[in-house]
Amino acid sequence: MANQFSTATVAELTGASVRKVDYWARTGLLMPSGREASGKGSQRKYTFQDLVALLAICKLRECSCPLQKIRAAVGHLRTHYPDLPTSASLSRLTLLTDGKSVYMLTDGQQIMEIVSCQLCWSVPLGKLIIETNERIETLPQQWSEEFLLGRRTFHLIGTRPKDQTEVVVRCRELPGAIGRAETSEAAFSFAKQAVESFVTCFGPKGRGERALAQVEIR
Repeated sequence: MANQFSTATVAELTGASVRKVDYWARTGLLMPSGREASGKGSQRKYTFQDLVALLAICKLRECSCPLQKIRAAVGHLRTHYPDLPTSASLSRLTLLTDGKSVYMLTDGQQIMEIVSCQLCWSVPLGKLIIETNERIETLPQQWSEEFLLGRRTFHLIGTRPKDQTEVVVRCRELPGAIGRAETSEAAFSFAKQAVESFVTCFGPKGRGERALAQVEIR
């Protein structure tokens, strides 16, 4: 189960404002690969590759590269890498800028301007994937998943606090249904079993005192 991040978390990790990340998504500069907003109350979900791509955009902006140049570069990547989302394209390449144009590394030293395809020489910069991993490690890890049982949808929330190895998954509708394991996949599987056990014992709409019962699987 791959990590996915909310707009607020992405803003915290990249240093860009929530408003700016939202604007880049709405205008198509970089839309989330995890999940796009689909209406009031819904949230965008960004993947690890999206984070790397957004950090690349932020770095280019820090170097005073015009946003229209970055948009043109992203358009070039979409044209030449049609089978990959833009975030994947950006995260696999080395992007450089002189403050006026965006460049793409083509071999050890030679680079090619993405928009005009003019050649020049430079040294590749940045290790954004390592930097992204380091930033993610400063956050408590969290996952979410919807779980359909019969005609009812349950929402599972998994967390792994910093410096701990065990993932704990709880059900929003049935707080007493808990799954614990070393991996997120196993913890979610155990939590689903706990929900099923609870529903079997108390029925699909167990409330009141019955909801205080705890079913924990690990």
